[in-house]
Amino acid sequence: MKISLFYIKALVLMVIFFALVCGIISDIKAQTYNLSVGTNVTTYQFTNSEGVGIDFLKKGSGSQFKIGAEFKMLDTSSNYSSSSKKAIYFTQHTGLARLLSLILGDVHVEANQFNAVGDNQNIAFSYQTNYVGLSGGLGISTPSFKNWALSIQGRVAGHKLIQGNQALGTRYIDLSNDSQFSDLQLFAGFSGQLQKKLNDRLFAFLDYQHMQTLHSQQAGKPTLNFLTGTVSFGIKILK
Repeated sequence: MKISLFYIKALVLMVIFFALVCGIISDIKAQTYNLSVGTNVTTYQFTNSEGVGIDFLKKGSGSQFKIGAEFKMLDTSSNYSSSSKKAIYFTQHTGLARLLSLILGDVHVEANQFNAVGDNQNIAFSYQTNYVGLSGGLGISTPSFKNWALSIQGRVAGHKLIQGNQALGTRYIDLSNDSQFSDLQLFAGFSGQLQKKLNDRLFAFLDYQHMQTLHSQQAGKPTLNFLTGTVSFGIKILK
């Protein structure tokens, strides 16, 4: 339960911070539209009803697809009237303007496969799943240097199973009837991204993302958590 409360507090703090920033910058608009594809490497962290961890599950790989939009807390490339309250305020507070121009937020629609394989008593099995959901991030980017930039974000996501099977020997089991898979999966984690500017409107990027679900151990019940590492490549188009 302590782990879950930690993530919940982190999420609440992120939402509060985002709301405060939005209160200062009232006309945030999408800066870029993003599209990426990648590979998830997933570990199933499973404990049985006695709280004992299972070690016969192995990492599995699956695909990821994301499309969404990225926002800057303050877009210094926008043209504001020199007499506007916003221009006057940030002219007088240049340090704050520089800081806010480096803070990034994003919202994405995702499709993910969180898969695993294993064997027990000479019986091989595998899990094949397809999830869809929403994700969001908030973080900071370095200033561009020779058209390169690096960003780091805290991220949260929610995913729902749309299809899944467990192959067990010669049988297939529908995972949509298993609440450990079919319930809403809430993730928290972080990402790091290296971005290259290709021209005035197009950027390419390489992204690494580390995410984990938040299920806590309950007495007398088995518990499954997903731990994923994702490498993806994508493009950004300046609006």
